[in-house]
Amino acid sequence: MKNDSLLPCRELSDVLRPAYNPCHGFESICTSMRWIPANGHVPRGFCGALGQLDNVELVLIVAEPGDPHSGESYSADSPDEWLAAVSKRVYECFEKGTDLYHRNIREILNKCWDGLPFAEQMRRTWVTESVLCSAQRECGSVPAKISRHCVDAYLRKQLSMLSHATLSHATIATLGRKAKNRTVRLECALGQKFINAFAAAPPGCYRREAKPSWDRIAVEVRRRSKPDGAPS
Repeated sequence: MKNDSLLPCRELSDVLRPAYNPCHGFESICTSMRWIPANGHVPRGFCGALGQLDNVELVLIVAEPGDPHSGESYSADSPDEWLAAVSKRVYECFEKGTDLYHRNIREILNKCWDGLPFAEQMRRTWVTESVLCSAQRECGSVPAKISRHCVDAYLRKQLSMLSHATLSHATIATLGRKAKNRTVRLECALGQKFINAFAAAPPGCYRREAKPSWDRIAVEVRRRSKPDGAPS
């Protein structure tokens, strides 16, 4: 698969591209966050929406990316190159099931579309972060002012784009308490109730209630889709 095909659709790419100028938040409200590309610290974690915007049937909102993997590093000369590099890296992590989080997301996708190739599942899915940068400590808290800034600058715009094209049939699910708490305002703004499920990453994914909560996502995706898988 060519690198370009791993980019999210044009509308979502346009929303995310300013994060690689780099994001103006690093100079103001987000001074405690990190822009250290050589060590893997760039806005990242989103993946999918590989076709048209209205192909998206499932939106998974997670908290923020974990710490960069060993050897993870980025180098680019323009926002477009940053976006392409990050998109490629994250897609490959999901495709390979690099860690438990990626494997659990794959499990959710298989619950929704058992038997479909991963690339097709990712055409129908948009995985995104409520905060695009890692916390200072993995699984740690992010100051509320920073999470509000990131939601308003990026996530709100992503969901607004989707709302015009696909939310009549798309299922939106938050994975974990942090993602849920950060998106309460967006539910009201969009007029759509999100499914609140357990996180796909530790420690939430170890709860016995986690997999049944992921089952509820799949049930809703199937309810909103035609029998042949085409959006209703």
